[in-house]
Amino acid sequence: MTGSDVRALLTAEWIRIDQEAEARKNSHGAVFELARLYRSLSDAERSAADELLIEWALSGDEKKQFDGLALIDEFSISSAVPALNRLAERFEQAEGPSAPYDLAKVNRILARLTAAEKV
Repeated sequence: MTGSDVRALLTAEWIRIDQEAEARKNSHGAVFELARLYRSLSDAERSAADELLIEWALSGDEKKQFDGLALIDEFSISSAVPALNRLAERFEQAEGPSAPYDLAKVNRILARLTAAEKV
C-alpha cells in the first residue's frame, strides 16, 4: 500500500470504528480496534500511519486527538516528540477546564517517549 492508501484506510476505518464505538457507548473500545489495525501494517505502512496519527494528535477534534495520542503512546512513536512538544505548549496557553489534564497527558507521553529514546 502507498502512503496515501494507508492514510485513506486509516481515515475510513477511524470513521467506521468511531461510529460503531459511539453506538455501543464504548468510545475507548475504538482505540483497541485501531491498535489492532496498526499492528497489521508493515513497517513502511506504519511510517505513513505515524504521520497521520501525529496529525490527529494535533487536530482540534477531541476524538481524533484522543485516539492519536493513545496510539502514539501505545506504539512509542518517537517521531511524534516535536509535535507533542508543540501540543504541550498549546495546552499550557489554553484556558479551558480540560487544559491541565490534557497537558498532563501529553507530558506523560513525552516522558515515556524520551525515556525510551535514552535506553
